[in-house]
Amino acid sequence: MTTDAPSFPATQLKAKDIEIQGRHFIDPHGRVLNLRGANVSGSSKVPANPKPKIHDHAQVDYVNRPFPIEEADEHWRRLRSWGLTFIRITVTWEAVEHVGPGIYDEDYLEYLRKLLESMEKYGLVAYVAIHQDVWSRYSGGSGAPGWTLTSAGFDLSNDGENLALSGAAFLDGIKGGRLGGERGLWPTGYQKLAAATMNTLFWGGETFAPSLTVPTTTSDGKKKNVNIQTYLQDAFLKMFERLVEAVGDVESVMGFELMNEPHPGFIGLSSIHEWNYNTDLHLGQFPSPLQSFCMGSGRPTENVPIYKRSFPYPTKISGYITANPEGKSAWSNGGKGCIWEKEGIWRWSENKKQAIALQEDYFTKNRKGKKIDFYQDFYFPFVQKWNQIISKSKIENRKSTMRMIETIPNEYCPEWEENKRPDNMVYAPHWYDLNALFKKQFGQMTVNVQGLSRGMFITKALYFGSHGAKQNYAKQIKTLVLEARLKLGAVPVIFGECGVPMDLNNEHALKTGDWKWQERMMDSMISAFESANVGFNLWTYNPANRDDIGDDWNAENFSWYSDHNRSLALKKAEYSDDLDAGGRLLDVIVRPYAVVTAGVPLSSSYDYESGLFTCRYQSEIRHSADTPNTDEVTEIFLPKRLYNKENSSKIKFGLSLGGKILFDYEKERCFVWFVDPNNVQQIDFGPTTTHSKEANGNDKYQTIRRIDIWIEGKKPPKNNYTISNILGITIFLIIAIIGIWLAQEQEWKKENEAMKYHRLPKKSWYEV
Repeated sequence: MTTDAPSFPATQLKAKDIEIQGRHFIDPHGRVLNLRGANVSGSSKVPANPKPKIHDHAQVDYVNRPFPIEEADEHWRRLRSWGLTFIRITVTWEAVEHVGPGIYDEDYLEYLRKLLESMEKYGLVAYVAIHQDVWSRYSGGSGAPGWTLTSAGFDLSNDGENLALSGAAFLDGIKGGRLGGERGLWPTGYQKLAAATMNTLFWGGETFAPSLTVPTTTSDGKKKNVNIQTYLQDAFLKMFERLVEAVGDVESVMGFELMNEPHPGFIGLSSIHEWNYNTDLHLGQFPSPLQSFCMGSGRPTENVPIYKRSFPYPTKISGYITANPEGKSAWSNGGKGCIWEKEGIWRWSENKKQAIALQEDYFTKNRKGKKIDFYQDFYFPFVQKWNQIISKSKIENRKSTMRMIETIPNEYCPEWEENKRPDNMVYAPHWYDLNALFKKQFGQMTVNVQGLSRGMFITKALYFGSHGAKQNYAKQIKTLVLEARLKLGAVPVIFGECGVPMDLNNEHALKTGDWKWQERMMDSMISAFESANVGFNLWTYNPANRDDIGDDWNAENFSWYSDHNRSLALKKAEYSDDLDAGGRLLDVIVRPYAVVTAGVPLSSSYDYESGLFTCRYQSEIRHSADTPNTDEVTEIFLPKRLYNKENSSKIKFGLSLGGKILFDYEKERCFVWFVDPNNVQQIDFGPTTTHSKEANGNDKYQTIRRIDIWIEGKKPPKNNYTISNILGITIFLIIAIIGIWLAQEQEWKKENEAMKYHRLPKKSWYEV
């Protein structure tokens, strides 16, 4: 850098300066922002230790989740150094309102405000997301307070024993630690009685459970009974109003997310005799809705299927059991408490000693017999209520407070009329490799589950090798983005969750320290987001993670950083201020990207093996040789762990015609602008140059800019396979697949046996 070289400040994100323009986030200079960051954190799904018993749900405490305030500076510095400046803050309804309706944990809200304030000086911005899985911790997931379940009549006494033994919820996984033989059983909780009922009541209680009312107190102090839907939704919205009031004006807060991974419960289910195999994970004990009604009412229920993992279908029935043999009821007032029996959906036949369906398609119609649609009839109206809560709040100095919204997981974006959308909408779906998560395996073959579930022929859904994984992931991500563009038009898209399990392949990496498979999976995933030009929040940055317990929730282990691993790494480190210590997969997570683009982004990619970063964008022709204005400069993040002053002689670059570049290693940046020749308008660039007329009639020319940066001496990209290579690999894969299938069958057999012995105190959760 010469002494007369220009100098540019590194972008310091501020929520008040970010606005939406079409499908882009824009900075104050009109440049396009590329927002990428992390979820902070998985630990916020569970209360601080010690965790109270389920029946003591009012006593939970979420202060210091995800970490104590005094530790915040180090975490924010670390994330900033990794280029992850866009934070999704995990908050649960339970954390704010666990004692009872209208009683808010002010200590937690004060902590949350300080946490968000602490990130301001580091140039981080956040959106606050209300998180839920399987409705609540008290139905096997996270999210809603315990009193929501008791208000519907569920029995949470004796640490949830009756709820578990009646099959209404799988609770072993939320009580901490690791479960032998259990891999990913918790998502089946969505189809169990407790969570399915609560989701149905929250979204559609007035339609499907009109007789279920709850006593409440009005604003003028009067007592009255209201439908359970009104009771739950009013409480949720008032809680959200208090949350916005508590933290909405913090400088780092750019928006809020309504609800993580909303689920319709029973709504839309065509028959109470079965769930949809293509959309609902069938694993372990898996009763039909009718069977779950029967079990929950305290009756032993015959012929409940047990599913195990299989191939080529994900699961298959391994046998049938009599579930809830001890006749435990999930309802607090015994077997008379089933609300679905009261609504006349089913009844118990004493003569036949079995449950009888009276209204098989009950959840497909409203009270007038008209067919319902979850989004149009239940979800969109609630989104509008929520939107009004944020709109009426007094959040000053904001160009736009973002509303992050997602739909049912793994579904395409639905038809969504503009007048039913929230203001400043950001579409925020999630994406995971469902096959890898389900099997906890990742190797040479990946599967397009998205395509398979929609009828794709299996051979077209299989991809091989690391390049194949990138193609597979890119296809799925682009499909989700395209569907959103078709349904929503010019609306920003952010993937709010995406991640890689640290315990893949029978915990091989945890045992050996070899993280190559996680690296390949993470790289394929991030590359897919880059190819689709969308931002993302990685799941998860969880300092409380440990190898022995993972994220301490339902046997999950997704965090690529932990304080425990950091403490171990620092014992071997030369100095104690190494922010990278404790991190994993950093070679693929920490990568160059355009922080802001002075034009319209077209494409971006990074090859971590060769160190080659490429960026393409379109911008106006610029003839001036003067120092550019800020709005004319594209700013690229260059992580110092690769691109630094000591390594500068090996850093090479290539720019399209007229390109200028300035490296600033202290700021972890390079700045790029262009000085085009005066005759550039007469040069025929083919498709790379476009011409249009501005409103005043003046000519306006744009061209495609190219930026390539690489490190000399790093491993070059691999050559394409030859025909002989492909043939050899194909033969090898056929043999390998057969071997893997046989080995997998043995593993699934062992797992199936192990799952029979998940126990609550003294009692198994099902018996063959």
